[in-house]
Amino acid sequence: MFQAVALAASTSLGLGGNNALLRAVARETREVVAQVLSAKGTLHIEGQRIVRACDLLGSAAKNEQIKEEEYLQLLRNGTLQGGGTELTVLSNVLRRPISIYELVWDGVKLSVDVPEICAVSHMGSFGDIFLDPLLNIPDHAILSGIQEGAYSWHIHILVVDGGGGEKHACVLLPKS
Repeated sequence: MFQAVALAASTSLGLGGNNALLRAVARETREVVAQVLSAKGTLHIEGQRIVRACDLLGSAAKNEQIKEEEYLQLLRNGTLQGGGTELTVLSNVLRRPISIYELVWDGVKLSVDVPEICAVSHMGSFGDIFLDPLLNIPDHAILSGIQEGAYSWHIHILVVDGGGGEKHACVLLPKS
C-alpha cells in the first residue's frame, strides 16, 4: 500500500515510477506515518471531524491487540501493511483524498483467456476535505501527454486479495 501511494503521488507530479525509488519512498513514508502517529497533533478523519493522532494510534494498536510502541515498531519495519489508520495519516500529510477499491468477482466464465469478470467496488475514501486546488482550471490548460496517467490529484488504490490472508495494493492511474 505504501508503494502504491508513492507511485500515485510521484506519477501525479509527472515523475513516473522507478522501483528502487518507490521502495525508498515507501520506507520513508512508513517513518513519516509513525512520526505523525506518535506526535502531538490532530488529523482530519471525515469532512470537518478531527481526531488526535495519539487516539488514532491507540485505536489502531487496540485493533491489532498490541501496545502502541509495538504498533509503531511493526509499522516502521514493514510488518504492518497499512490500512485505514495509515491512509488517514497519508491523506493528511499529502493533503489529498485517497480512495480504496476492491475487486468484486461475479463468477461469470467467458473463455480460457478471460476466466472471470469482476467489477471494481469503491470501499471508502480518506481525506475528503482535501479538494484539488486546480479543479476549476480547464483541462485544455493543463500540460498533458508527457507522462501517461500524470496530474491526477485524487489518489486511487486498488486492493487485491492474494489469497491466504495476503493482500496487494496497486495504484489506479487515469489515462491522460
